[in-house]
Amino acid sequence: MLGAMSRPAVAGPDAGRAQNPRRGLFIRPRSITGLLLTSFGLVALPLIVAIVFGVLYVDRLTDQSERLVLQGVEVTRYSKRLSTLLIGMERSARQYGVLESEELIDRFERQTREFDAMLDALGGLQLDTLPDWNLDALRREARTLSRQLASAQPGEVGGLIGEIGKMQRETDLITDQGNLFIDRELARLQATAADARTFLLLCVFALIPGVLALTAFFVAVISRPLRQISGAVTRLGDGDFSQQIRVFAPTAELDALGARLDWMRRRLATLENEKQQFIRHMSHELKTPLASIREGAELLRDGTVGELTSAQADVAEILQQNSLELAKLIDNLLDFAAWQQQHAKLEYERFDLNALFEAIVARQRLTIEGKKLDVTTPGQPIHVTADRDRMHLIIDNLLANAVKFAPAGSTVALEAGRLAQATLVRVCDQGPGVPVAERAAIFDAFYQSATTQASAQGALRGTGIGLSVVRECVQAHGGRIDVDDAPGGGAQFSVEIPDRHAL
Repeated sequence: MLGAMSRPAVAGPDAGRAQNPRRGLFIRPRSITGLLLTSFGLVALPLIVAIVFGVLYVDRLTDQSERLVLQGVEVTRYSKRLSTLLIGMERSARQYGVLESEELIDRFERQTREFDAMLDALGGLQLDTLPDWNLDALRREARTLSRQLASAQPGEVGGLIGEIGKMQRETDLITDQGNLFIDRELARLQATAADARTFLLLCVFALIPGVLALTAFFVAVISRPLRQISGAVTRLGDGDFSQQIRVFAPTAELDALGARLDWMRRRLATLENEKQQFIRHMSHELKTPLASIREGAELLRDGTVGELTSAQADVAEILQQNSLELAKLIDNLLDFAAWQQQHAKLEYERFDLNALFEAIVARQRLTIEGKKLDVTTPGQPIHVTADRDRMHLIIDNLLANAVKFAPAGSTVALEAGRLAQATLVRVCDQGPGVPVAERAAIFDAFYQSATTQASAQGALRGTGIGLSVVRECVQAHGGRIDVDDAPGGGAQFSVEIPDRHAL
């Protein structure tokens, strides 16, 4: 009997997380959501800074342009009004020298007060090019002229008119100073615009590459553990449990996922080892009594234990044939287990497919002759570059399947040919064929079709692993296998093995 198989302990999915040497060295986001928010924030920060400084520059340009327009217009308007007032004051003084009317003195006084108000308005603009002492001097001169005109004799008006002309020249200087203010403000506005343009260029040539670099960094940080997880899942799907799964993740959440994947790997490796051990032990335990059965059946057939009647000889023959078939099924189980352990390692070589066909037909000669089948081969060399052992397994299983379901006295054809970038192998029989509904499922491990199994003539019920091994061998080469109706009825299995340079 089989002994009890010990099951090695497998640590839980969180085992090993405390040993992470990077834990505690720096603060990391606990989840992918936190990592994404952090990365988006850091990537957006330089852009936000650039936008803030851009807004500040726009505000400065707006303030300076508004000041330039408003104060420039006011300076021009006030300067022109001062000139107009001085002309009016000069006209009033000249008329007073001719007419000596008190009304003209009042008008000159009103003009003086308006002139004073214009000076106050100019002072309120706070122009740095227009000193207050100049405005105060004009204000004093205007008031002095108003007093002098009120007490002047007609012959003294000419001197006052000369003073007004002097004030006119000083007013023209105010206009020049206003223009100087406009020029200086325009220069400052242009300088600010140049600074803004330079800053925006720096943003283009410095911040944008920096943002792109940060983006690339965070893309790499986020995608690296995802690629590691994807690769680990792929290896697990391929049955490779030997390589430890290590996920270098920026978040504790991905760390935990990596730890769980590694726990799954160790758990699957344990289960795989237990399965292989069970198959080996079961096959060994089955072969021992089976050898005794075969030996006893052989002794009965040979007449060593005495002559047998015709009916007894038939029973002995059935025992002998079925023991051979059972031994073959056990070998298939062992081949399947060995294939699952080593299917990833293919050893390519160039060999003749026709010679391989002939060798496999010779190996199954007894079964073929027992059913009086005619097995045809291409009869000419057809070379292919592939793993010879895997190709042997493919053709051997397909031929055994065809022989199993082929009617006695029928034909089984082994064909091979070249496609554009692949080698095509066909195995055709004249049996019942494969129902359309079952063509996708017959390649699954341990699948057994009730329809086809019932059609097998005198054969033991199979294990359902032969075609599964065939498909895995074909896929390991990067090829494909299909089943269809044969031209003369029955099943046709087509295998495409791509050329190695096309893989």
